[in-house]
Amino acid sequence: MSISGVSQSMSINSQTRKAIIQQKSNRLSWKTIWNYNTGIIATRVMPEGACYISTMNRSGMPTFAALARVAAERRNQIGFGRPSRRITFVTNGRANNLRSYGADVFSMCSGLSTYMAHETYAPRYNQQSCTALNVMSLVELDYCRGNGQI
Repeated sequence: MSISGVSQSMSINSQTRKAIIQQKSNRLSWKTIWNYNTGIIATRVMPEGACYISTMNRSGMPTFAALARVAAERRNQIGFGRPSRRITFVTNGRANNLRSYGADVFSMCSGLSTYMAHETYAPRYNQQSCTALNVMSLVELDYCRGNGQI
């Protein structure tokens, strides 16, 4: 998918139950891995030189089985409207032992500042402290600075 110089792609591996979604643009390039087996989301945001690792809230995410179908239904909506779901994560310290999250996360985040992040339901954080990622118009992932980090 590509609209206005922003390109997003998704690959799904049914055997490992992982989805990898990537956005390439001049302004905000990122990559996120959704591991439905382990329940981990790992996201690399290139302009920040940072990775975020968090636990997947399965009730807020599309199911693995529905992911490809939902993405296909919404493929023409990139850049047209907001995702129906927003998940806000707040950093809460550096991640240790990247290898424990698997080879793909280790490879993606190695050498970058990597933070653990937890989902929050608190009132909206200061927009300037957050990075919002519109993931194929499926869900918006917001990564916000917590405890003076980043």
